[in-house]
Order: sequence, then C-alpha cells, then structure tokens
Amino acid sequence: MSVAQRILIVGRGTAGTSLARSIRESGGEVVGFLDDAVVDDEVLGTLADASRVIAQHEVGMVYFAIPSVDAGVLRSFLDSVDSDHVEIAIVPRTYRTLAKEQVDLSDLTDVDVLDLVGRKPVKHDLLESAAFLRGQRVLVTGAAGSIGSTLVRQIATMDPDAIVCVDWWENGMFFLEQEFADDPRISYHVADVKSSARLKAVFAEMRPTVVFHAAAYKHVPMMQRDPVEAINNNIGGSVAVMRTAVEAGVRHVVYVSTDKAVNPVNVMGATKRIGEIAMTDLARHSSATSLTAVRFGNVIESNGSVMQTFRSQLARRAPLTVTDPEVTRFFMTLDEAAQLVIQSAFIGASGDIFVLDMGEPVRIMDLAASLSRLVDPPPTSRSSGCGRARRCTKS
Repeated sequence: MSVAQRILIVGRGTAGTSLARSIRESGGEVVGFLDDAVVDDEVLGTLADASRVIAQHEVGMVYFAIPSVDAGVLRSFLDSVDSDHVEIAIVPRTYRTLAKEQVDLSDLTDVDVLDLVGRKPVKHDLLESAAFLRGQRVLVTGAAGSIGSTLVRQIATMDPDAIVCVDWWENGMFFLEQEFADDPRISYHVADVKSSARLKAVFAEMRPTVVFHAAAYKHVPMMQRDPVEAINNNIGGSVAVMRTAVEAGVRHVVYVSTDKAVNPVNVMGATKRIGEIAMTDLARHSSATSLTAVRFGNVIESNGSVMQTFRSQLARRAPLTVTDPEVTRFFMTLDEAAQLVIQSAFIGASGDIFVLDMGEPVRIMDLAASLSRLVDPPPTSRSSGCGRARRCTKS
C-alpha cells in the first residue's frame, strides 16, 4: 500500500465514520481519526496533533470530515498541516452534506476559498428550513441572479412541491434551466416584476404558497446615475410583487433588502428602505399573508470581491495579492445568505425586518496565507515575505 493511499480522517462523528466506511469499501486504507471530543482506539489524537500523526503514520491524504465546523477552526487546522507532503480534501459545509445521515467519497471536494470563511452552520436551523419548505410551492423573483439562483439551489434540496423561477434576464434563466433540466418540479418564467398583469398571470397559474422577492437593482453607482429605474424596479416592482402575493393568498413573503437601507445615503439604499416601509404597511393590512424583510451586506462571491480575485489567481497559479496585511473584512457566502433568508420566512412576526449577523471579521492576509499553503507554488514564485505562505505577496 503506497503512502498516497494512507488516509487520515479529521472528525469521528457521523460524517467521518461513514466516510471511513466508504473508503474501506473502495479498497482504501484509513489509518485512523483525529477528533477533539471523541476518544477510542481509532482516534489517534486531537486536531492539534495532526503533524505528529501524519508523520508517525506516513499519511498521504487527509480528509476533513466535520461539515459543521466553524471556518476559523478549519483555517487553524489547515495552517498547522504541511501541505507539501499531504493532500487535503474536505466534506463541504453545505445543507446537502449536513442533512445527510451518511457521507461518502463522492461528497469530498478540494478546499475552496469559501470553506475558509463564514460562520459555523447549524444543522438544526437547516433542518427547520427544510421542514418549513417541504411540500410548499415556492416562487423566487430574481431567480437568475446570485442570491436568487442560490435560493433555488437550496430550496431544491428541501423537498418542495414546486419552485417557480421568475426573472426578466432570459440568458440567466436559460442557464438556470440547463442546470436543473432534469428536475420537473422547477418552472421558468421570463417576467418583469414591474408588470402587475404578468405577475398576476404567473401567480394564478403556479399558485405559490411562499415567495422570496430577490429581484432588485443593487449596484450603487449605476443607480445614482439612473435613479428613475431604481425607483421603478426596487419600489414599483417590489410593491407589485408583494401586492400580487397578498391578493393571491400567499402564506409567506420575504422581501430581500440590504444593510444600505439603514439611514440610506444613496438611491439604491433609499429605494430598498421604501420597499421595507411598503412591506410593513402591507403586513399591517393583511391577515392571511405573513410579510417579512431581511437585510444583509455584501457577499463574498460578488463581482470584484477579493474571493473572486483569489480564485482567479489560484486558477492561473499566480501569487495571491493582498493590498494591506492588516485589513480585515466581514464575510458572508451566498450559501450562508440564502440559508438565513429562508430562515427569516418562519421566525418572528409579520412586518418584522431582520438584520443578518455578519459574523466575525477575517484578516485578509490570514485568508491568503491559508489558501497558499494548500497549493504548490509555481517554480518562479518561491519567496514573498509571507513565511510558509510562499504564494502570498503584498501589492
């Protein structure tokens, strides 16, 4: 048996145990586990003992199998492992893996930038979301956008009766339909939320019971230049969606807002704040439909974000660039934002506005260093003043 086939699993819980079973059934060799809470004959140490156990047992592959772990714990673990001598894969921190009773080799992925940020996922919250959406007919506006499409992906795993995708962006809808071509529960409707007549036709045909209104113009500078369009879409479109939902007897409506609605200083924030006010007014006058709003800040997969830059640099095997070694940022992933949007549909009371906790700030230099330890440096990039993070440079 070669060293590359000797596998160490981090996590002796349900995920790690079922993963070990899958590996052994496939002919692989699991030398044991690391775990901070479980003690038995197969647990060779805690997560802090990783380097010793890897060297002692000639481990060639480490599988990190704690999908409920906090991102900070994962970063610390990765920083402690010499990735020049072992390969590392991870059971991702997603609803799909958290909700499964067992995981197997097919669930493993390479460590991604997104695994290193975000709060600890709570399985109980995710299961509550699934219970809430099970059997529901869910309509998502802005379904081809970043938040909307992530909502569609998550809802599809939660056993809904139907998912109704609404967006005016036909190219985005085409690609979304290609992604879910084999799922008969999902329908696609090219429609502008500013058209009450079109919305009424879709609602009458599809009979949704839950609505997530994610359609909006969000780019601050562009909306400063074109305020009329921001007003028409973010206010007029939102009012049209919520009124149509109330008239159709929808049970729950969630209006996806922004932290820029707090004391707004720009057109985009002001239009979203007015949308919130319209939501609270409709909630006061509707007994059959529960309406809520949820605010959050920027998500890290947004265009131009540092995550997008790091991914591009990693794909080119280029040095990771950090402008200031002391800069920190609050990070929220699309998956995390979508999970919290769904939860906001069934907690609190009609008319409530929820603000998402953005978690703890992460030092960008630490994030870059963790990533660079996981990728072999190119021959021309060996020293950049970042210690062991040889592919991390300051610009």
